Amino acid sequence: MTEFDLEGIFPALPTPIEEDGSINYEAAENHIRYLEESGVHGIVPAGCTGHAAALGDQGSEDLEYEEHVEFVSRLAEMTDLPVIAGDGMNSTQQTLELALKIEKEANIDAHLMISPYQNCPPQDLIVEHYRYLAENLEQPIIAYNVPGRTGRNIEAETAIELAEIDGIIGLKEASLDFQQIHEIGRRLQQEGIENFELGSGDDAANHFVFEQGGSFGISVTANVHPKGCVEVWRQGYRNQDEQTAFETNRELRDLHDAMFQPGEKNPISVQYALNLLGFEFGTPRMPLDRRPRQDKEYQNQQELKTVLENHDLI
Repeated sequence: MTEFDLEGIFPALPTPIEEDGSINYEAAENHIRYLEESGVHGIVPAGCTGHAAALGDQGSEDLEYEEHVEFVSRLAEMTDLPVIAGDGMNSTQQTLELALKIEKEANIDAHLMISPYQNCPPQDLIVEHYRYLAENLEQPIIAYNVPGRTGRNIEAETAIELAEIDGIIGLKEASLDFQQIHEIGRRLQQEGIENFELGSGDDAANHFVFEQGGSFGISVTANVHPKGCVEVWRQGYRNQDEQTAFETNRELRDLHDAMFQPGEKNPISVQYALNLLGFEFGTPRMPLDRRPRQDKEYQNQQELKTVLENHDLI
């Protein structure tokens, strides 16, 4: 198993889509160059923001995996930055099969694995799911807690059990439960658990996670404002300056909120924002195939334009 330094800001990349539904790899590469120049620490292709559930929808013989594996592999070839592959599925065996294919075909540094959605296993079986994967894969695993997508929370005690499994190196926390995040950070420090890092999966909470001892953020906002997100990490994690990190992240709050607009579902808004920045990301595949709403009820396209202008991004 390779060593991987899990520190920094890792943008969760959207998947740029052409009008015919194919992946726009030129747009992906241009976006990666922008992120590299802005100081991010790695990239995360094919996560939730990458609309991974729709990878494979172009219709190949291996509908489940072929396009997913190719996408991760091709993006990994575009950069020397660390690559964390989003490859969690809703069953253990599917996750293992996909991850093994990615390890074989792509030059990655770690796996990001969402807890099994739809199946919604109880806490002890969440542990066994990740234990089985860690025992059968070469690259390290970052577990991903996002109850809003999975229907199941990875509780604090479960997170500590995962931290004790060899090969699981971190947790992306997107539960929005600040008490739980605090408890995980406290337990990791109190029990002296090494080789396991707490990370933020919610940009509005980045400063708070770093305050709890977290070392990384897997970020949506960093796709459009990487320098700002990296600065929050630098102040909060590197400098241990909690107040400055809080104030810096507060200044980005309108941008964080605009990535998850009412009436939309990620990645609709961030993909549109990247279009405004000139990256030609199109719209996600069905069932999320449209631009943000601009009607009597929602003015989401205008909101994104205004927020990006306010941060001097367009």
